[in-house]
Amino acid sequence: MKVAVLIPARFSSSRFEGKVIYPIKGKPMVQWVYEGVRNSKLKDFVAVLTDDDRVFNAVKSFGGNVFMVKGDFASGSDRIAKFCEGRDFDYVVNMQADEPLIDGKTIDLLISCAVETNEHIATLVSKCDEYEADDPNVVKVVLDNEGYAMYFSRSRIPYNRNVFKDYIKHIGIYAYSKDALIKLNKTEPSVLEKVEGLEQLRVLQNGFKIKTCYTNKTLIGVDTKKDLERLIFYLEGKDVKR
Repeated sequence: MKVAVLIPARFSSSRFEGKVIYPIKGKPMVQWVYEGVRNSKLKDFVAVLTDDDRVFNAVKSFGGNVFMVKGDFASGSDRIAKFCEGRDFDYVVNMQADEPLIDGKTIDLLISCAVETNEHIATLVSKCDEYEADDPNVVKVVLDNEGYAMYFSRSRIPYNRNVFKDYIKHIGIYAYSKDALIKLNKTEPSVLEKVEGLEQLRVLQNGFKIKTCYTNKTLIGVDTKKDLERLIFYLEGKDVKR
């Protein structure tokens, strides 16, 4: 069983350009991610995938493993699928380059969730605090009784007609079997994917199941400069609920 952790890292971002190499306490964000996943005990290979010289050089500067994968890709998963063609990986983790608090134990939790249940696709979920429920940058998910994802949305789901507090948020890190990843790469972006701007909806709309695994690990994905502020507050031991 060979497992790769791949980190697609674009410089361009409509909400926060250049965030993946933005310095956080002296280190570019992608270095935080790389060093976190490098401590995984279940991974066999780790690399950053980019199409930008600035990101490539930043990773090289801290001694990271990095590859240029150029092309017009609809998502990070599509970039990963291109890289995986002809490589002998069994499972592939799509690790977001904007999750600087990730660690090896959390990656191993996800890998185990996929491999031990023999699922083609697995992802992480966590408790969604009330202050996050209406934030479109925090993706919410509803699950069935077996822990499979039913739907993802940037909106608050389910609709709170009565008293409901147990919202769940999606942590955008996936483990794919290589076969599922390549198959999905051959599908077109779905209607729901385009509407919500969420690549995992292509997975559901094409009939794949997504197994979820719950984590209590504090993870602060950096989509905006406001998220960066929350991250810095957290690292300094301050309140992040704002």
